[in-house]
Amino acid sequence: MKLLGIRVCEHDSNFSYFDGQKVFYLKTERKYQIKHHAVNDLHIWKDIIYEEWGIRTKDLNEIAIVLDPWNYNLSCREEDFFPSKHIDLLADCKTIRVNHHYAHHLSCWPLIKNPASYNGICIDGYGDYDKAWTVFVNGKIKEEGSQVKHGSIGMQMALLRNHFDLHGYFQDIAGKIMSLQSFGNIDYDHLKFLSKFNIKDINSIFDKSYYVDKWQDKLNWLRTIHEYICVIILQYFFQTFKKQETFLYTGGVALNICWNTKIKSFFKNVVIPPHTGDEGLSLGALEFLRLKHNLPQFEIDNFPFCQSDESPENKPKQEVYGKIAELLTKQKIIGWYQGHGELGPRALGHRSVLADPRDKFMRDKVNLIKKRESFRPFGCSTIDEEFNDSDFMLFANRVNSQKYPAVSHIDNTTRHQKVNQNNELYTLLCEFKKLTNCGTLLNTSLNVSGKPLASSKNDALELLENSSLDGLVYGNELYLKNG
Repeated sequence: MKLLGIRVCEHDSNFSYFDGQKVFYLKTERKYQIKHHAVNDLHIWKDIIYEEWGIRTKDLNEIAIVLDPWNYNLSCREEDFFPSKHIDLLADCKTIRVNHHYAHHLSCWPLIKNPASYNGICIDGYGDYDKAWTVFVNGKIKEEGSQVKHGSIGMQMALLRNHFDLHGYFQDIAGKIMSLQSFGNIDYDHLKFLSKFNIKDINSIFDKSYYVDKWQDKLNWLRTIHEYICVIILQYFFQTFKKQETFLYTGGVALNICWNTKIKSFFKNVVIPPHTGDEGLSLGALEFLRLKHNLPQFEIDNFPFCQSDESPENKPKQEVYGKIAELLTKQKIIGWYQGHGELGPRALGHRSVLADPRDKFMRDKVNLIKKRESFRPFGCSTIDEEFNDSDFMLFANRVNSQKYPAVSHIDNTTRHQKVNQNNELYTLLCEFKKLTNCGTLLNTSLNVSGKPLASSKNDALELLENSSLDGLVYGNELYLKNG
């Protein structure tokens, strides 16, 4: 049986294909090197799957899609469907549409078997029509939030773009806000005022009439509401889930590492996938089809390094690891391209820019290469014992800012990845630790602001040529500037 899951629409289109044996995944922004690329034509996707996997719709048994109908001038009636309904995609096989938030929930299958059997919550900008969040209990919808009636955490965070003069893609603003809020101070009087609101009062919590038009007042207001949003999320989780329960937390809001870290401190068994944003929707749609057809659990190679992109033929040899570790100790900044690309927006050691975290000037140097705002911090990959477990850079760790100045944010935290031995980056970290007694490297994505992660050798070499990167490792091939 051959099945296809699709996410098309406004941003971050992606495809998941089951060929009868294993699953293949494509995020189109990587293929076309257009950030947040969207397939906004309901015919073009057929050409994409043929070009990528050599399949036509007549070769498939069924297709499941997650889409926003208004994007294609389709009817928006009956938007309260669950879990699926028929849709006409002019394909040569049966096609169904899957509930947006349920597809997020089901997308956890590479991490946990049969996610449909677990409870969970999805919080994002909005899902189908105006759904801002959905709670799933015993395979059914227990409660939903309306963007219009209750407000949307994801949308409100992104809408702060103009108030803080931020630039870039709308989908990236919430992440910038997460960084910026750390520069403010909590206003405890306003925090007390907010205590009358809950998760159904998001618009009231984000009411901007509180602060005067001074920069520090704005930052204090932002820090305060950011803190309170975490409070109400936790309150809602305590009302919905048991403390020791394994439950699934998905949606774009689950990329907020500040909130995730607080949540994890209370709910040790929460599951958050690296593809928790819309790029995971095709995986969830595919899982829905697996359940529908009562198929065995899917197989996907080397999760989370599963992008259908260009992979080097050879892994680095020991001498390359040693050479790069030595260069990093000399404050060189190195591009690192190994295997297939990561699922999710975070660099996890296959599409990375690496640097020495001990250099207090390194953050500014790398921010210039990345063309990012100076207030934004960098995460790290590590084998050092003082860091907690965190596979996908979804949690923060308190750090010694004297020891790791390049990856320490103003609040003395860093987004981190604890690297295991199955990752090529592990060997490099070990080599770096031999030389420095530090098993941590600054790790940010192999791209510049406004561009997706590199997806081919040419993408990586172009970045090397057009930036002040000192070198690039592509598989076992080492490219250095000035020899």
